[in-house]
Amino acid sequence: MSFNNKEILISYSDQYRDDYYNYMIVYLDQKISQKIPIDKRGFLLREPEWRELGIKLFKGWLNYDVHYPDPYILFFRKKVDPRIQERKNQQTQ
Repeated sequence: MSFNNKEILISYSDQYRDDYYNYMIVYLDQKISQKIPIDKRGFLLREPEWRELGIKLFKGWLNYDVHYPDPYILFFRKKVDPRIQERKNQQTQ
């Protein structure tokens, strides 16, 4: 699959987090969402699949949810670095 980047828009939300994960929402252009194989629409995508669509995230991000009414909205999460979590715990003691 190859796309002309000028025709395609992928939007990324700001990151937000809880104690365990960083989260991000990715909004795909309608043209890209149509390129998702029919048998994968509404299902989670593996990293090679979402990278092939043109989604650019650092390693460690996982597609953990899909907004079923709008399959072009994908939810990603990445584990919080344990060192950051440890520092946070030390600050609250």
